[in-house]
Amino acid sequence: MSTTTPRQALTASEIAHVLQAQLQGNPDVEIDDVQILERATARDLTFVGNQKNLSRLKHTAARLIIVPENIRAELPASDERTYILVPEAEPAFLTVAGILRPPRQRPAIGISSRAIVHESARIGANTNVHPLAVIGADVRIGHSCDIHPGTVIGDGCIIGDNVVLHPGTILYADVHIGNHVIIHAGCVIGADGFGYRLVNGGHLRLPHFGIVRICDDVEIGACTTIDRAKVGETVIGTGTRIDNQVMIGHNCHVGRHNLLVSQVGFAGSVTTGDYVVCAGQVGVADHVHLGDGAIIGAKAGVHRDMPGGQTYLGAPAGPVAETTRQLMALKRLPEIRDTVRRLEQELAALQKRLGDSAQTSEPVAA
Repeated sequence: MSTTTPRQALTASEIAHVLQAQLQGNPDVEIDDVQILERATARDLTFVGNQKNLSRLKHTAARLIIVPENIRAELPASDERTYILVPEAEPAFLTVAGILRPPRQRPAIGISSRAIVHESARIGANTNVHPLAVIGADVRIGHSCDIHPGTVIGDGCIIGDNVVLHPGTILYADVHIGNHVIIHAGCVIGADGFGYRLVNGGHLRLPHFGIVRICDDVEIGACTTIDRAKVGETVIGTGTRIDNQVMIGHNCHVGRHNLLVSQVGFAGSVTTGDYVVCAGQVGVADHVHLGDGAIIGAKAGVHRDMPGGQTYLGAPAGPVAETTRQLMALKRLPEIRDTVRRLEQELAALQKRLGDSAQTSEPVAA
């Protein structure tokens, strides 16, 4: 959500009071904005998330820094900076950011006269339909939703309560969306899957009769696409978070509380358990299942089922320990090649000496 410019200045002691945190240094140091460590000025609040990033302090001009309590002993002894010590630095930092940069107030515009809303659509109380939105026939929208400009909601869609559809979202017909869902700009939900048959030398499109169902408390990043099922449902489970530019194919069933990072691609009929993580650019082949708690590393190519509770890397993907050994062996290939060549030369020389020795030891004919 958009934010305003900073609204006030805060002292270190005021911030420590808000966070119920300990203070180390000058309680009167004052800030009026927030910034990342390297770009922070003397008037900015910043943070260090863990001990690994503590060395980055030397690159900042910030005077007031939020740090985890467990790195207290590692803080520079002679440092003139002031530290606010908390259990977890980033959530505390974002709490203060929310005070300095409060979100803009949600407008109460109702249904804009510049929106196109079919007469059969039913829209709940306190829902905003912004200009240039298009809502088709027999659509049902719950209360307290925000339908932003340029959104198109196809015929027969059902949308729950407290749903936000950001600008340019496209819902094809009969998409079902639960409560407390956020869909970011440019998403396309419910297009036909990539299904064709080769008939008489041409690719014949296969009809798709199913729907897409987005369960409660899902967030979907910008420009992500989720295809409708051929029959039945493509499902995104409760609590799942999907990043920008992710592709979910037809008839996929994504479990609860999954994390799918940017440019992940699921082919048709992929299924996942709960709490699955797919890092950036993971590709999963059709009909593969990822078990509960599976973690798939960046750029992995998954061609077979992956049991839950493990981490996988590589293309084709395998358990992290196995794949790491393979990668280390691959890194040593030039050295191994040189060793093999040297051994081949030594073996050839040894065979030559043995051959020469055999010739000189042959008895002379009478």
